[in-house]
Amino acid sequence: MGASFLGVSSLGKIFLYVFLVLLGGALAAPLAWHLVQILPPHLFHGHLGQIQAMPFHRYFSRSLQVSALLLLWPLLRSLRIRSLEEFGLIPNLRPLRDAGIGFLAGLLCAMLLQPLLILSGAFALDTGWSSLLLPALPRILVTALLVAVLEEFLFRGVLLGFFRQVTTPLAAILLSAALFAGVHFLNLSSSGADALPPRWWSGLVMIGSIGHVLPSWHLLAWAFATLFAAGAILAWMTVRTGSLWAAIGLHGSLILGQQLFNTAAGFQVNPQDGLLPLFGPPQCNGMVPVGLVPLASIMLSGLFAAVLLRNRAQPPLFPTGNR
Repeated sequence: MGASFLGVSSLGKIFLYVFLVLLGGALAAPLAWHLVQILPPHLFHGHLGQIQAMPFHRYFSRSLQVSALLLLWPLLRSLRIRSLEEFGLIPNLRPLRDAGIGFLAGLLCAMLLQPLLILSGAFALDTGWSSLLLPALPRILVTALLVAVLEEFLFRGVLLGFFRQVTTPLAAILLSAALFAGVHFLNLSSSGADALPPRWWSGLVMIGSIGHVLPSWHLLAWAFATLFAAGAILAWMTVRTGSLWAAIGLHGSLILGQQLFNTAAGFQVNPQDGLLPLFGPPQCNGMVPVGLVPLASIMLSGLFAAVLLRNRAQPPLFPTGNR
């Protein structure tokens, strides 16, 4: 593949990679949906039935992530990248400690935010909420772990590493955070694109409908701010530790806390922006809390992580790699 792109810049290869990821994910999502539907729903103690009931945009999102992983190897070969050290990632001698620090920082965010969401009146606990949490816990744990590992590898391992090769660490953190925030708005449902059963072109329709399903500008701005802050903190943790473990711990705990909260409570303010700028309805299919208070809690979790990491040995910003 490298010989085929000798006249193309590295930036051009990356844009081609993004295009092929979108195209591959869009075409694979309907096939993945149909393949999952033909399996017996009782498999894996009934958890497969829950996966089968997921809306099509969830299949679209996961297909994009799998497509990104499958096409990553040809991209790395074309860019002549041979080791993760060239992305600024070095072996971590204490991975569980770093992952635990990240998890604790995310736990602090949940402990600060979720009681405030209930006390403010923005959210109300569902009837019988305690009985809903335990059955949903295995699925949520698996989702939190898989999504955290996959997204951290792609965004903080690869994308941040690309940016660190061509710009300063601060600029790389900010650029990767902006792209991390923007990509989440690909995972939005729309009545036409989410129609079941999906056709082979349904993923392409979902890409084309993005501009029509975005929230109002103020909700969009707050959601982007929350995602950008989280992405910047995760990127900083990766640069600070020279590995992905701390970022995986934080990302996983944020997903775990938000999904458990979504299972137990629902937004009840009408109109939806009635409590802004303090609180708003969660965006991106309920996964992104909105408002000044959620944003502040995310930033406090980053500050807590910085305190916990203050005595950790500082890795080299650009480990040596022979390219």
